[in-house]
Amino acid sequence: MIEELTKKLQSQLELFTVSIPGGVKISNDDPEYSFKYVSEQFANMLGYATPKELLDASGGNIIGLAHPDDVKVGLADALNQYTHSDHYATIYRIRCKDGTYKYIEDRGQKVIKEDGTIEHWNLMLDKNDFMHKSIALESEKKANKSKSDFLSRMSHDMRTPLNGIIGLLKIAEQHFDDRELVLENFRKMQVAADYLLSLINDILQMSKIEDGNVPLTQEIINFEELSQDVLTIIEHRAKDRGIQMQFCSKKEGLRYPFIYESPLHLRQIFLNIYGNCIKYNRIGGKIRTVSDYTEAVDGITTYEWTITDTGIGMSREYQEHIFEPFSQEREDARSTQQGIGLGMAIVKGLIEKMGGTIEVKSEEGIGSTFIIRIPFKLAPAPDTAKKTAAQMDISGLNLLLVEDNELNAETAETLLSDEGANLTVARDGLQAVRMFQEKPEGYFDAILMDIMMPVMDGITATKTIRSLKHPDAETIPIIAMTANAFREDKEKCLAAGMNAHLAKPIKIENIKRILCEYCV
Repeated sequence: MIEELTKKLQSQLELFTVSIPGGVKISNDDPEYSFKYVSEQFANMLGYATPKELLDASGGNIIGLAHPDDVKVGLADALNQYTHSDHYATIYRIRCKDGTYKYIEDRGQKVIKEDGTIEHWNLMLDKNDFMHKSIALESEKKANKSKSDFLSRMSHDMRTPLNGIIGLLKIAEQHFDDRELVLENFRKMQVAADYLLSLINDILQMSKIEDGNVPLTQEIINFEELSQDVLTIIEHRAKDRGIQMQFCSKKEGLRYPFIYESPLHLRQIFLNIYGNCIKYNRIGGKIRTVSDYTEAVDGITTYEWTITDTGIGMSREYQEHIFEPFSQEREDARSTQQGIGLGMAIVKGLIEKMGGTIEVKSEEGIGSTFIIRIPFKLAPAPDTAKKTAAQMDISGLNLLLVEDNELNAETAETLLSDEGANLTVARDGLQAVRMFQEKPEGYFDAILMDIMMPVMDGITATKTIRSLKHPDAETIPIIAMTANAFREDKEKCLAAGMNAHLAKPIKIENIKRILCEYCV
């Protein structure tokens, strides 16, 4: 009689579970919430053919199926609700048969039986699509907010130096006879212009990192020279704030002074990190750098730098986001500092591109520590040393400058003339072709070519010059000087027949270096 009644109740329960959305499970009131009953609908929801298959895979309890990260959260939420009521509702992830996880809403009801024992009756609803859409929507909201914050920050940070430059130009105009004041204003304008350029470069660099298009050259680097370059740039800024720079090594001497890597990007990594250590340090603080390296194996050594400052530090929450693009710590001293929150994201992207790692440890009010590890391929000592700026002499060179922008042409002409070079200026590519064609062999030593110009662009002009019957057509150095600064732009220039590529704004030292390489 009892057995028949049990079967009848079981049958009625099956009919009931079929008629409701989702699945049903009944659990015992033990620490593991072991299953007492699982409906076929719940098993099917997770990809199992039968309840028995689910029971075998789970070890007989819900803990065996729940995502490890959600066990404490989901159960804690349920238990917390139980303290105020005899029912609860919570969402957590449950493992499916194929190993993936699905978001399930668990609506539980505590049932006290006549004998005083407790069971948990649960309605299990598939919320996977809903949760993924919610997560995607939240991510989109965060992305839009980050974008809005970025545009707002960019507007502020770009207007600040621009406002300074415009104001200083006005002062210089009104006090033109005061040479000392004008020169001081020009120095300040240069600082503001360099900062503005650094903002633009950071944005372009971050864009290339996110697209995976950062070209890392493999050049021979002298570590001592690179370290000195970085120190030269940062020590003046540190001195202005009374910050003491300390350097030491765990090993005596530098066993592997020459390595292969991109000097531009390696320098950028350390300038960004030291820049932060100076910017967020206290007046009279310290920055300590401890370097180390591993013994070389198969021609590879790993360098490690531990850089510690005595600055304002970071909250634990911000440390989790410091390497995210556009991230800045709010409502503290950090948010009052200049910057758009790209520096550390660029650092991490470059280090990882080099196969290395970076860690950060920080305590508010105490300071921060950055640990950088980068593997390098050992390089032989270079045969010749690079010329210094003072040794690079371009006096007497006859140059054809091809530039349609009058201000750019005037600037380049003045800078190069001051170095002793003789300039002939063409306003477009076609005019440049004609000027080159009309002059005898050996008249021009090199051509400085802009790219985007009216009538004929620089790429077409270069191809045309290379195809001429002129004696110098195939050999004259043609150097791109252009605002098109991406890798693909450089590749197009070289493919067209140019010898080198310089991105604007151009520094006279870079022009001299290239001209000396090809003409002197």
